[in-house]
Amino acid sequence: PNPRQIRHSRSGAPTAAARRAAPGDCLSSSSSPSPGALPSGQSDAPGRAGAPTRFVAITDPAYPALLRESPDPPPWLFYRGDLHGLERPAVAVVGARRASRAGLEAAGRIARTLAAGGYTVCSGLALGIDAAAHRGALEGGVTAAVLASGVDRPSPYRHQSLARRIAERGCLLSELPDATAPSRAGFPRRNRIISGLCAATIIVEAALPSGSLHTAAALEQGRDVYVLPWSVFHEPGAGCLALLRDGATPITDLDELSAHFPDLSAPPALASAPPVAAPPVSVPGRRLLACIGDDGATLDELQHGSGLATEALLATLMDLELGGWLCRAEGRYRRLRRG
Repeated sequence: PNPRQIRHSRSGAPTAAARRAAPGDCLSSSSSPSPGALPSGQSDAPGRAGAPTRFVAITDPAYPALLRESPDPPPWLFYRGDLHGLERPAVAVVGARRASRAGLEAAGRIARTLAAGGYTVCSGLALGIDAAAHRGALEGGVTAAVLASGVDRPSPYRHQSLARRIAERGCLLSELPDATAPSRAGFPRRNRIISGLCAATIIVEAALPSGSLHTAAALEQGRDVYVLPWSVFHEPGAGCLALLRDGATPITDLDELSAHFPDLSAPPALASAPPVAAPPVSVPGRRLLACIGDDGATLDELQHGSGLATEALLATLMDLELGGWLCRAEGRYRRLRRG
């Protein structure tokens, strides 16, 4: 459609129908709303993510500066939480949904170190590496999640609790208005926002093919890309090896991240931030966690080892997953925390 025919709300932002009709059109300076103004149909009441939805246009000073400089910045952002975290240096930590235990542990450790050292960790709230990165960052500082849906509909549904925590300590971001469901076509566009927000992107673990490699388009944006150099026998890491061939930088020692990020030192604001305590675990939950070894455990193995009835087993597994104690990958449940 002709950009002049796109319908805008009185605040200057496009309606949901117009936004879907013209995903690439940009706002002009004259159409920018006042800072924080909401487009028609957007909710100012807290939703499932636990915070009201706000709006910022590319012409607004509050719009993330590094994203504005990227080759294809979105003309507007909807968000829940606080955008000020994106005034700090930001690093994307992303990777496979079907992650290995080692990949999940590496993602959490990298994100925790970066967040505690003054960086904002960006990721996509997906299963696997993304969720591990967000949880690790929340233990050390600030994180931002970029969604392929409206910020009132974070997905997957099992990450509702995690999304609320992110909105409280950082922000949820999307170029899509409220009530927009995630779609397959939206994930590559979301990934270009993740890499655009960040001076560097770390691909922790990625198979071939992998959506994480869309985020690695940061190489084409002139941004730094780092990967973990997995073994050639580790299929979930094949995408990382391909990126090494294309010019990415390997991270070979998680204790030496300062070699790649020289500004890695905790500022007073982050050093004084209270850590996020691990949620308590019930007696059935402790029984289940005790059944999960280094290679994880299947549902049948957990039921046999714990002796729990099916209904109690499933309910306890959901509580543990929402609490960040475990995740399900490749048909097996794997621990994310020790204690």
